[in-house]
Amino acid sequence: MKYQLVLQLPYDGSVANYDRLIELEERAMEKICDKGVVDGHDCGCSEMNIFVHTNEPRAAFELLKGLFEPTEQTQLKVGHRSFEEDTYTPIFPIGLQTFSVA
Repeated sequence: MKYQLVLQLPYDGSVANYDRLIELEERAMEKICDKGVVDGHDCGCSEMNIFVHTNEPRAAFELLKGLFEPTEQTQLKVGHRSFEEDTYTPIFPIGLQTFSVA
């Protein structure tokens, strides 16, 4: 796989928020099919992330986008980077100028 795709939501430190992260990660593992491999998650610094290894970051995101509730989609940020680079390319929401993982 050539790219790391990151799906990022705000994290408030609550158990319920963490449980939702785990649920999303498990559902992503089921949904990703041949577009990639879910490589885990992390949370802290007011954000929670799901990491996906893929050769097609935009196609993988389109497969996974439906996992998020409409209210989550308004807070969702998504970016990807080549494993050879440190800088992420933002892909969602449209118009997002920068993307980073703390």
